[in-house]
Amino acid sequence: MLFVVGGCASRPDTEERLLDKAFEAIQEKDWETYSKLTVTYADFLLKSQKTGRFEERLTYAGNVLKPEERQSQREQFDRAAAGGEGQIDFQRSRFVATGSVILESRMELLDESETVPFKIYSLKVRLDGNESDTRLLSPHFTVVPWEAEYRLMRLEFPREEN
Repeated sequence: MLFVVGGCASRPDTEERLLDKAFEAIQEKDWETYSKLTVTYADFLLKSQKTGRFEERLTYAGNVLKPEERQSQREQFDRAAAGGEGQIDFQRSRFVATGSVILESRMELLDESETVPFKIYSLKVRLDGNESDTRLLSPHFTVVPWEAEYRLMRLEFPREEN
């Protein structure tokens, strides 16, 4: 069965295509579609350890870390979909393009010799006929390469002050 996302069945092989699909999934409040666009830090650890599906459940990364990260991704998704002050209005705006690169760096896996590049992006959206960059709004989108495609690792929101 072929699932069509965003009007086309294309894979997220560019960062812009990934962000467009993620925007639409949040706009539609479609966690199932959104979750297929994500990857976790645990996935990178398991891949580097060449862990099979069965062995994955026996490791800390597969049994504890991955479920915790997936729960965090769900909470981030729910927060973005709910909207609020200082956030992108996914219900009223339309995705135009990839916005600014807020941060570009590399994350270490188990040791310094294994790293994964990542970029944190804002979006360009159109709202009420005006196009703008969402760099001053949240969330920002953390994008990583994954198996010849791109995936979202997390949505970035401002730290809450206590």
